[in-house]
Amino acid sequence: MKNILTKLTLLTTLATASFAGGGGDILRASFTADNLEYQTNSEKNLYWDTYGYIGYDLNKLYFYSEGEKPDGGNASSENQLLYSRAVAPFWDLQAGISYDVAGTNNKTWGVLALSGLAPYFFETRAALLFSDDGNIGLRIDLEYEALITQKLILTPKFTLNAYSKDAPTMDYGSGISNVTLGARLRYEFKREFAPYIGVEWAKNFGKTDTYTPLNDTYATFGIRFWF
Repeated sequence: MKNILTKLTLLTTLATASFAGGGGDILRASFTADNLEYQTNSEKNLYWDTYGYIGYDLNKLYFYSEGEKPDGGNASSENQLLYSRAVAPFWDLQAGISYDVAGTNNKTWGVLALSGLAPYFFETRAALLFSDDGNIGLRIDLEYEALITQKLILTPKFTLNAYSKDAPTMDYGSGISNVTLGARLRYEFKREFAPYIGVEWAKNFGKTDTYTPLNDTYATFGIRFWF
């Protein structure tokens, strides 16, 4: 499995370099912290949701990292390294690997994802995950940006996680494991820097709720930045 993952990582790197377009297609790189925040839930989490890329108009290498660190507890995170190919206006097809961490345990997946702008300007990302034990995961993220003014922006967000098998060591069960619904209001002092406040509801279901009970509504405070 490790050899396959190593080859896949090398393949994505070579593909990004090999399929660069000509003319004005220049190499670009960016990093965005969509959320870096403190959550006033029962565990007092430090939460992050970040991504970055390097590449060209049609071909890029992306990484994603989302996770949380409870006050006095162990961090958990989902981390992906993906080759991304533009397949239609505003839509990318992505493939690569994901490395998930839950405390002292970890799990590696193969990933196939579709990312882009759905009708009515919903930023959408749906990822299928495949593990060597036959487990299949689904992760869906939907986000919308509503401009109240040129600098004041409201961002509702919905996430869903589901799996085909139980994985007690990773704290999730089969079926829909978790749903999160929230909204954050940010003020862009500059486009690259914006503090925000928000409110969020998160709930675990089925075996996931047995492993780690969760049904909580809480406030969030954080910053969004990119460069």
